Amino acid sequence: MASLQPIEPVKLDESDPQLCRILYSDEYKHTIGTVLALLRDKEYSPRALEWTSKAIDLLASHYTLWSYRFDIVCAIDYDLWEELEWCEQIALENEKNYQIWNYRQLIIEKICKKETFDPHHELPILAAMLQEDPKNHHVWSYRKWLVEHFDMHNDVRELDFVDSCLSSDVLNNSAWTHRFFLKFAAGANNMVANSEIEYVCRKIKELPQNPAAWNYLLGIYARVGRDLSDLESFCNQFYPEEELVRSTYAMEVLARIWKVSDPGRSHNMYMRLAETYDPIRANYWRFCAQQ
Repeated sequence: MASLQPIEPVKLDESDPQLCRILYSDEYKHTIGTVLALLRDKEYSPRALEWTSKAIDLLASHYTLWSYRFDIVCAIDYDLWEELEWCEQIALENEKNYQIWNYRQLIIEKICKKETFDPHHELPILAAMLQEDPKNHHVWSYRKWLVEHFDMHNDVRELDFVDSCLSSDVLNNSAWTHRFFLKFAAGANNMVANSEIEYVCRKIKELPQNPAAWNYLLGIYARVGRDLSDLESFCNQFYPEEELVRSTYAMEVLARIWKVSDPGRSHNMYMRLAETYDPIRANYWRFCAQQ
């Protein structure tokens, strides 16, 4: 094998004039410049892989670095399991990074072309990430991909996990969204719907002023095509007229129900929301009342 040529780093753009010059460190300029030189020369080698590691340590959000690294991994037939382990460490150090999870998908898809991949392998790293930030959008998006790719909608461990998330924080909208995806992505099912309506109603009773749970409940009704009037007695529990209102979301559902059965009462409910119980959205409630 021919010896590799020395690398002359590409100079980063520091030409004048610049509105706001970025003061790169010498380490950054040398590392990124070296990777750009390797990319320019289309070098796919172990040393190029090592340089991408150094560069990603400095700037994990650089999309081109990840794309180049994946091309190198494919070209040199690098150990994909070792690559997953490396990627895991980078993820733990960069909680808010999207590129890491997209890259991880690519590696797993490549593994699947060669051998069987157990999706449960991913659960520990996902649990660790969501323990640090229970609403990390990038991690939940990756989790959704994992469920979809490996058909884990009915996976007991996945259902137990999302249930534990809601037990810890019933306001976690990301967990509610994921639960809805698990239960209803494959289509409407009345048996599942009945069970989930009972589940979410229990959660609403724990915390009546919880928009995530009410959205989940209304989402079920929309998905299976049920009449909202079925919820009138349930909503009345949180809107006793002689007592302090416990849920403005229950008031909104009642107003929607009464649009057909009692328009005048619906109008009055919207105006109570506008003037007393939710004045921040007064314009919206007045618009609803006008309808």
